[in-house]
Amino acid sequence: MTYSDHRAFTRSLWRGLAPLLLALAFTSSEAPAQSPSSTSAAKAAPKIGGAGPKAGAGAAGRESGPCETGVIAALGDVFTVQKNGITRLSDDYTEVPVTWGFDDLVHARVMAAAGGAAVRRIAVPKGAFDAFYRSDRVTADNDMLPAIVKRVAGTTRCARYLVVTRRAGREPSTYDTVLGVGVINRGEGFGRYTHVFIMIDIELYDGTTFEKRAVAGSAGSLMSRLTTGIGPPSRAGDVDNANFPTTPADAASNTVLRDMARSMLKFRLDQRLPVYFARE
Repeated sequence: MTYSDHRAFTRSLWRGLAPLLLALAFTSSEAPAQSPSSTSAAKAAPKIGGAGPKAGAGAAGRESGPCETGVIAALGDVFTVQKNGITRLSDDYTEVPVTWGFDDLVHARVMAAAGGAAVRRIAVPKGAFDAFYRSDRVTADNDMLPAIVKRVAGTTRCARYLVVTRRAGREPSTYDTVLGVGVINRGEGFGRYTHVFIMIDIELYDGTTFEKRAVAGSAGSLMSRLTTGIGPPSRAGDVDNANFPTTPADAASNTVLRDMARSMLKFRLDQRLPVYFARE
């Protein structure tokens, strides 16, 4: 085939193919300009977009859904500073406001002990437990506590309420009568010592009747009851006498007292809380 014949053949072939190519081009221009993979992604997008609200609703549902245990942490940010002299006439006691997060620590340790159980922190209105703490018997057997717990629980409707309060009693390491979380300085001269103490009560209340509920009877529960008020190990709360505040208000800025108090509170909570979430 000569060059002119090749041109003639090519021209003839083009005339035959031109209508077909034009039709194909017109059809392609009307179709969406996307690949099969992009089409699949577009169809999947609503599912991905819908996952966000569902996750959010689940997180919110944990706070608004069924509540197995409501936690009422009522220690408050109060640190007691107590000085006992040789005679009772020289004793001195002061409650100092601090910002050491005792109730936050209670909630955190409850969550750690709960192991995924439905636990909800119940807000404690300011002053809700004041009448109890001003009474002559700051212990868990005070008759006014069930009514206070019921008012604080409000409409939260938990199956039960775990209540943590300060307690007055004889401190097991020093045998001094103390209240709540604080520091005591006792004695004179070489016989003087300074000790940080933790005195708390942990009680369960029924979510309907607000009567006290016993902890399940197990070996672990019995051990917890036997060791209530004991530990950390004897004298673990001792600090240097130099850390006893010159004035009670100075305690609020004393990091040694703060760290010792939080450490001992954590120890006591971790010692006692697991039995409240034990599965018998």
